Amino acid sequence: MNTRINELVKLTLDGKMYVNTVPTEQEEWDGGKSRVENEVLRLCKYILNQEPVITEYSAFTGRFNFDGSVVGDAFKRGGHKYTQMALDKYYLKPINNLSTMEWQHATADYKRVLEKGVLGIIGDIDASIKEHKDEGERVEFLNGLRTVAITLIEWCEKCAARTLEYAESIRDSEARKRLEKLADALMRVPKNKPSSFYEAVLSIYVCFSADPDSLGTLDRFLSPFYFEDIKKGVITKDEAREYLQELYLMVQASTPITSPHFTRGGESHFCIGGYDERGNDAFNELSALIADSMVELPIYIPQITLRWTKKLSFESFYYMMDLERRDPHKRIAFTNDDKRIKCYTQICGFPYERAVSYTMVGCNEPAFLGAITGSNSKGNALRCIETLFHKKADKIQELNSFEEFYSVFERELYSDLNEIFEYDDMYNLERAKDINYISSLFFNDCIENGKSLTQGGGNVVISSPMLIGIVNLIDSLITVREAVYEKKICSMSELVSALKNNWAGYEDLRLTLIKTVSYFGNDTEIAKSTSQLLYSSLYKAYRGRKNVFGYPLLVGDLLGYNEHHKWFGEKTMATPDARFNGEQLKFGIGQSGGRDKGGLGALLNSVAELDPYAIACGSTVTNISLDEKTVENDQSFYSLCKMLYTYFEKGGVHFQLTYVSRQDLINAKACPKDYKSLRVRVTGFSDYFVKLKESIQDDIIERTVQK
Repeated sequence: MNTRINELVKLTLDGKMYVNTVPTEQEEWDGGKSRVENEVLRLCKYILNQEPVITEYSAFTGRFNFDGSVVGDAFKRGGHKYTQMALDKYYLKPINNLSTMEWQHATADYKRVLEKGVLGIIGDIDASIKEHKDEGERVEFLNGLRTVAITLIEWCEKCAARTLEYAESIRDSEARKRLEKLADALMRVPKNKPSSFYEAVLSIYVCFSADPDSLGTLDRFLSPFYFEDIKKGVITKDEAREYLQELYLMVQASTPITSPHFTRGGESHFCIGGYDERGNDAFNELSALIADSMVELPIYIPQITLRWTKKLSFESFYYMMDLERRDPHKRIAFTNDDKRIKCYTQICGFPYERAVSYTMVGCNEPAFLGAITGSNSKGNALRCIETLFHKKADKIQELNSFEEFYSVFERELYSDLNEIFEYDDMYNLERAKDINYISSLFFNDCIENGKSLTQGGGNVVISSPMLIGIVNLIDSLITVREAVYEKKICSMSELVSALKNNWAGYEDLRLTLIKTVSYFGNDTEIAKSTSQLLYSSLYKAYRGRKNVFGYPLLVGDLLGYNEHHKWFGEKTMATPDARFNGEQLKFGIGQSGGRDKGGLGALLNSVAELDPYAIACGSTVTNISLDEKTVENDQSFYSLCKMLYTYFEKGGVHFQLTYVSRQDLINAKACPKDYKSLRVRVTGFSDYFVKLKESIQDDIIERTVQK
């Protein structure tokens, strides 16, 4: 990290690189113009009234933020009137203890910007206007996009002028020369397609304003510029590092320092590596540089997921694992391309060349380049089993086999899933009342279809309502099968009575079950076959099912920033997995509370073999807590890397690591002032442990530390 970047780091961490909004006085709503015309005029006036942040250390500028007074970007949803109304009604408010609305993430199509420039995108808009010439609403929307695109070009021209004005006040000749270069570049890009690595990164820097969320598949669309410039001697590797690091600093600075999200990475999550359109592994020298240059920075955002493939060398995998263990801010996670691409092509039916463009966004949701996540709503996976034991116990007490029980259970499961899907559609239809312009400009298919991304404009989008408590559900099914029908530890009537009494008077039975049952994560045949049976049911329920916009549905299981596992758990009665009334649910695919007694290998095998159908390649997370000594010792760390590489070969979808002792976590919760620097992985993001909500802290403490 050189002197210039170091100065930008200081400014960023002091909150001084955040682009403050400039209030914009707008004319009265013109009744003679349509809604689209009024909203676009206000948006464009607002953009051109903003002011860029420029310092003597800058090589880039052009970012702007929205203040909610106009229809802004699709991630923060400022000015999206109907989304805000829906959030007021449904956000973080569980309906029937079954479903709640959550946020959406997305990634702009930076590849399109780099290949065509904004002028090329305007050409695509003009072509689409001709295609839809007889469809008034679509043409009106497309004309709005065209106006916004022209405004972005004008904005860059304003930024160029401001940069030149500022350069005249700078005495340092090197800084002045750098600013003059920036001003010159802003007159060319992103108006036109870039001709160098520097201009390519600048184009992304400016367009990030349109969707301040994920950077997508950064290595693959920057690689042509990087390798061409290296070959020609236009840039050095160190200069490329500088440009990447300034881009990351801008991403960090897009969140105000006053926000609790400033130290989290959930808003800006992207991928490197993975299969390209020709089926080759895309991890290369630039991929490594992208990760290495990020880890060198003492910031919290963005975060990266490595897309593992069977063609990725173990040496490259080890390189990324080693970076991960050396990263104090815990910004790297890992996912399995082979499993995901199987899902996106065979289950979702997407063309291979579009399927390989996926990235991870937000807390670990998959999205495709230039696409939004179709849904991130949360559902209570455990309500169906609670219903059977507390409201419909008469239907299960006289059953003679686990097969009979499972048939009754499956009907209840499908009933809840149908209700979850209906609520999910309701949230999406509420959001669809908004029309987005600036983000839709950079989203695939919105131009071709003449529809806003909020209204189903994309063709390659997945919807992944998350099922919280799915491991509780697996363990409940295993308990019924093993304890009631196979080992006959108790009768169904006894189990029903124990749950209705919240285990009071049945304490010995509960302890026996905890000691005896082959819970998920122990790689036993009964646990494996039962968990696969559940995922077979989920496969039947999800495959071929589409949401209101026609997006395929996939299974998800993660949490995010909010305490859905607590809220659902508080209103969920005792369940067969030895839960008490009101006890919080588990999230993600893993195990906790010391129930995974077989060690790390057994846990990884259990997760890898859980879903042979690949239906669970939605928003999923597997948290692994490790003993620090395992990671610090090179020999044991090498063995760990081999084990995790094999885990992906067997079908595991995801993993992320935390290396903190359980006692340190307990101490940190009790005395937070003594553990302010302790960082952990939560779902798809990391944060300081002491800043997390108590229920999330408790979940992390309960994770089994593997040695």
